[in-house]
Amino acid sequence: MKKSIFLVYAAGIILCSYACSKSDPTPTVEPPTEETPKDSMYVLTGRKSVLAGADILFTSSSLDSGVLITEKTGVEQDGATRNYVVNGNYFMSLLFAQSSPGPITTYQINTSKKLESLGTFQTETMTAYGNVGNEVLLFKNAWQPEEEYTQWYRLDPKSRQIVGSGEINAHRLAGNGGKAFFTDVKKVGDKVFAPFWSIESGKTFKQAYPDSTWIAVYSYPDMKLEKVIRDGRTGSIGAYFTGGMDVDENGDAYVFGTKLGYDNANKYSTATPVAVMKIKKGSTEYDKSYFLNLSTASGGQYVYKKTYMGKGYFLLTMVPQPYVYATIFYGALMYGGIKFAVVNVYDNSFKWVTGTPDNKAIQSTTGQENYSDLNGSAYVGIYYTEGSAAKSTVYKIDGATGVATAGLTTDGKAAITGVYKVPVNN
Repeated sequence: MKKSIFLVYAAGIILCSYACSKSDPTPTVEPPTEETPKDSMYVLTGRKSVLAGADILFTSSSLDSGVLITEKTGVEQDGATRNYVVNGNYFMSLLFAQSSPGPITTYQINTSKKLESLGTFQTETMTAYGNVGNEVLLFKNAWQPEEEYTQWYRLDPKSRQIVGSGEINAHRLAGNGGKAFFTDVKKVGDKVFAPFWSIESGKTFKQAYPDSTWIAVYSYPDMKLEKVIRDGRTGSIGAYFTGGMDVDENGDAYVFGTKLGYDNANKYSTATPVAVMKIKKGSTEYDKSYFLNLSTASGGQYVYKKTYMGKGYFLLTMVPQPYVYATIFYGALMYGGIKFAVVNVYDNSFKWVTGTPDNKAIQSTTGQENYSDLNGSAYVGIYYTEGSAAKSTVYKIDGATGVATAGLTTDGKAAITGVYKVPVNN
């Protein structure tokens, strides 16, 4: 798998590595502020090197100011390829172990505002996941050439148990000679919408139909397929480990055709633009009257990641060239040139974000692992070079103005890879 190749390559070019004791205390931020309600804390994920080493979990009471001490602090994870889900009071750390089972560790913020492990259990490795009410729905995609069935699991975070499971025939779902590969899971009304690509296999990610979008609609919790929504005005939704859909405060779903997937000739199609489409609340069809052409608005850029900020605003991480895997390696190893933009899907306005580091200095960002209170702003972690040193800073981006303001920064010893907010478990 290409992601594994990147990890091997990255490990070879890193000059040093870091590990910290799992018994080390979580860091503190100085000075503390009252910016965050007292019943919640921020959890930030990071690595000593953006390309290698185990993930480490840090906590902070604020994102707007202070210095996050990462040297010899934090809770180390047993692997670098981790994904995270917040459901209620639970923060879950999922290890991606390729085709092998991987552990899920569940944490909570205790009354002392410390990150506390509730235990670890083994599951199959998941490649798409999302909250469905007080459960997490997990997909183990059939991505190997010989695999035919995708497995799904319903996880109850409170009991830390799998409470339901089943399988989906990936070839039959695609229905076109390809294999359905889920990229996202979203609760839309009382149903589950699961966007997927139609690919040759996860070994190549080649697509015979790069200018089509597919969403499988399931009833829940029985996961019975109700229909497949298809459109040909843009291309594949989301990307590998990258969601491409969000539901706003009105219950409408907005779908991003990111066009990050290549065709059977390893070429990226330009027959259709990168775009946003809409599915109205209560509908299971695209709203044909709505289409936002992001290729035109951005001057030909691609949406690498997106974060819903509330009030119709989306924060977009934009890149000059597509990349099928859309992982953290894009910024560090591939084309570079990461920029940020804000689009409002209510009035179709588009603006470039100002106030962030120069795009040539940005090595990586927290991508879609940003945080928003859905109040029209969002927090994004940016790892960048400043002079001869690299550092991570959390920026608050205002949707209405497109202005970024620097906030919490690190001691220069780690790259922030994700920002989350977790309620205190009282």
